[in-house]
Amino acid sequence: MSHTFIDETTFSIPVKRIFDTQTTTYFQNSEALKRLKFFITKYVNLVQSQDFQDTPQSNFDQTLLDTIAILNRLSDYIDQIPPFKGPRRYGNLACRKWHDKLNLVIKDEILTLLQKNNIHITNDNDSLILELTYYIENCFGSKTRLDYGTGHELSFIAFVAALDMLNLLPTISGQSLLYLFHHYYKLVKKLILTYTLEPAGSHGVWGLDDHFHFIYILGASQWINNNYDIHPTDMLNKNILNRYQAINFYCMALSFIFQVKSGPFSEHSPILYDISKSVKFWSKVKSGLMKMYEQEVLNKYPVVQHFWFGTGFYPWIDNRSGKPLPVYEITEDSSQNNQKLNNGIDNDISIGIPMATSFSNQEPFTGMHTPTTMMRNDFKQGRFTKPLHNTTTKMAPPSSRIINNYSDQSRLHRFTDNRTQR
Repeated sequence: MSHTFIDETTFSIPVKRIFDTQTTTYFQNSEALKRLKFFITKYVNLVQSQDFQDTPQSNFDQTLLDTIAILNRLSDYIDQIPPFKGPRRYGNLACRKWHDKLNLVIKDEILTLLQKNNIHITNDNDSLILELTYYIENCFGSKTRLDYGTGHELSFIAFVAALDMLNLLPTISGQSLLYLFHHYYKLVKKLILTYTLEPAGSHGVWGLDDHFHFIYILGASQWINNNYDIHPTDMLNKNILNRYQAINFYCMALSFIFQVKSGPFSEHSPILYDISKSVKFWSKVKSGLMKMYEQEVLNKYPVVQHFWFGTGFYPWIDNRSGKPLPVYEITEDSSQNNQKLNNGIDNDISIGIPMATSFSNQEPFTGMHTPTTMMRNDFKQGRFTKPLHNTTTKMAPPSSRIINNYSDQSRLHRFTDNRTQR
């Protein structure tokens, strides 16, 4: 295995950089977001036209299987920590005991994961361990708020992409990626149902889903050029959902909605209902959901404020100049909060105060590995489409016709739609 990334990169404990809508705008031009968009696009394209199979294959990367083993052990802890009895309006407080267990074991789990896959680290406080641990530790919901949402889902994507940057997933395929994300979503759904976790930052009925978004993009990509003659309008048929939920993530996600919600689908999930009624092709669904993800997840302060930045995987630097982006001054209390990663960070606390900073005279960052060459080769060889484009911050809430707005050629740049694709 190549250690080029590790050898050329300086890692550090992730810190909070997004404090308001202005720093959310800075995020749109960051190297961190550039990498996230690249891997999101890569993974969505890998699963296109692929059926999910709930069995591991001999060619799956060992790191991927070891990660799934970690998820399964975390799932076992739920069985060992049952919810407290009695009615509760919000999440069950027993979930905090589960997070305590997670925080207690996860650093050792990641250390073992790396050592088993030929990355030998003698000091368990190594900055690589701490930076990588942060993203998996924060992808299962908030210990403080007892909720789960798209920001936590994003943190798992970031963790998988970090393994990819370490070259620990050299033969990742659509099948293996679906297998990994299936186990992640299976664990998260178990957490939601067991501890009645609240939606994190939900728009209510005007959001795509109370908890997830990326799962629908994966599922829509799976359905493109499918062999079953399944159309978006078929997602209104529960018999079809039940028939295909074992192989398609879009059906899995909709089936979970019907498990946790009651009443007419058009009333509790109007955007998903509109997609099924008004969008004819799965390629259109995929492109619309990708644009919606960019606007409503990656470009929304309430979501990305909890995404923190180290210097290795997702650096807070300008993706064009390589210079550091403006930052807030870190107070003494903030520094103490950052050290919580050793015992498990709950990244709900906003820290720092504004500080006017100019980097116009500073030299570009050096020693920072970027996937630019990797992306250029992948695009040149035709494996992936162009990544998502940067956008400006828009804080207006989505409407019930949001999917059509994101797909409307008059509002955004043209997305070609192959009318033969379904």
